[in-house]
Amino acid sequence: MSVTDLSGRRVPVEHRWLGLDRRSIPYAAVAFVVLALWAWVLPWISDQVLWDDRIKPGEAIQVTPDVTMTAAPGWIVESGLRTTDDPRTGDQAAQQTILVKDGTLFSILQGPFDGSPTRLLDQAQKITSAEVGDGAFTVDGEVADRTTSSGLRGVTQNYTSARGVGTISTFVVNGTGIEIQVVGPEAQMTALADEVAAMIDSLADDSGSTGGTDGGTDGEDS
Repeated sequence: MSVTDLSGRRVPVEHRWLGLDRRSIPYAAVAFVVLALWAWVLPWISDQVLWDDRIKPGEAIQVTPDVTMTAAPGWIVESGLRTTDDPRTGDQAAQQTILVKDGTLFSILQGPFDGSPTRLLDQAQKITSAEVGDGAFTVDGEVADRTTSSGLRGVTQNYTSARGVGTISTFVVNGTGIEIQVVGPEAQMTALADEVAAMIDSLADDSGSTGGTDGGTDGEDS
């Protein structure tokens, strides 16, 4: 504040310092400290703290309220719920689960769906193609049936894109669509192929329903 305060009155000589009102200096200092805290200190601290919520042996992901997946140790959970979590929101499963490891992204999307796994795969491919741009997304080979160890039936197809190589697997369980997309550099995808396959194969319906697994291509156009 200058030698004239906000009310227009001249600041007394005993309160002046280098042309400023000495009484305002502590408030200005506090404001500067707060500004520095938010602008520099907190971002620096954030950069120093690495996100390292790694899966431990035996931990499982709550894919949907009915379906779980045993996750491979060492993968980092960026979003999603473990079966042991007690979320405050009351949601039994996250709409999207994201696991990462060595530059490879393992993404699970789930939501209401009344079609077949093949139709869900077709939708997922169209969305992915739109996201990466026309010409940057190419499917590799034919759509293949995929059955998990517990008997959930779905379909899968490999693809290449600007982001690397990937695979999309889809299932429909108890009226819920599950889209699993794994993408990364070819070398990392090859190195993690066994872990990725094991995680997908571990999908299981824990609801006890016997009619909740919708098959692959039977009766549906792709």
